[in-house]
Amino acid sequence: MKKSLTLGVVLISSIILAACGNKNSNVATNHSSSSSKVEKATSKKTDPSKRKWTYKNNIFDAGIETYKFTKTEIRDSATEGKKVLVMYCDITNNSKKEQDPSNIYMVVHAYQKTGTADKNLSVGMNAYDDDGNDPLQKYNDGLQDKLLAGKTTHAAIMFTLVNDNDVTVTFQNPEFKTIGKKVISVKGLGASTSSSSSSSSNASSASSVSSASSKAAQASTSQKSKPSTAQSSATANSQKQNQVAASSNPNQSLTDFVNEYGMSPAAYKMQHDGISEKEALDSTPRGMKSSGEIQRQNELDNQQ
Repeated sequence: MKKSLTLGVVLISSIILAACGNKNSNVATNHSSSSSKVEKATSKKTDPSKRKWTYKNNIFDAGIETYKFTKTEIRDSATEGKKVLVMYCDITNNSKKEQDPSNIYMVVHAYQKTGTADKNLSVGMNAYDDDGNDPLQKYNDGLQDKLLAGKTTHAAIMFTLVNDNDVTVTFQNPEFKTIGKKVISVKGLGASTSSSSSSSSNASSASSVSSASSKAAQASTSQKSKPSTAQSSATANSQKQNQVAASSNPNQSLTDFVNEYGMSPAAYKMQHDGISEKEALDSTPRGMKSSGEIQRQNELDNQQ
């Protein structure tokens, strides 16, 4: 009898302990499952690639990268007689990998109305200063260089203007649907592309007249003792063209060339050799092109 009672107590105790163990196991399993769900939900919220792209208050949130536009101005273009719209921005890499900020040109476009169309503006390139330096070099580098994870850089995007009308800048999402617009008043920024072109033309005409008068005077006084101005000019141009053709020399830098000629090799070829922009860019080594020229070449290649 006592043995039976003892066995009964032991059996009941085992059942109770087993039930408690299962309950604790279920609680632990449920807790683990809940934690996993919370981690997944948190991961979705913090993963920048999952974020919805937006444009608001001059901030373009493109998921893995954020572009905060801080300033807009008009500058002289590398193309004579043209102006470029410069949009300065701070770019932040929100991801854990290096990113290419220049990809913004795939989803940000600028338009100006002409007499017949709403023209899609080309990517622009600013002019060099009187010393042959690029005043916006750090901003161009900020756009073209790979941006490290979690870092922020200063950059600028540029578009070549075709007139003085307002510029409408559009921002697109990954599906290339417009999610925002920014209208910029060119006249409000104090620029006039037409008057600039006219002034440049007038200045060029005046310079040509003055140069012609000077050459005529020199020819009349020293025609017999010195070679003709035309011959000297032709010789000088030939020498310059030979030097430009040798611009692939690894010992010569882009800065050296610009300091000597006041323009890049590609711009020199267009102005003095009369070739097209694409031909000039294609025939110039990559190391002798500015970041803006490289971007422009890619744009021309994509238009084919």
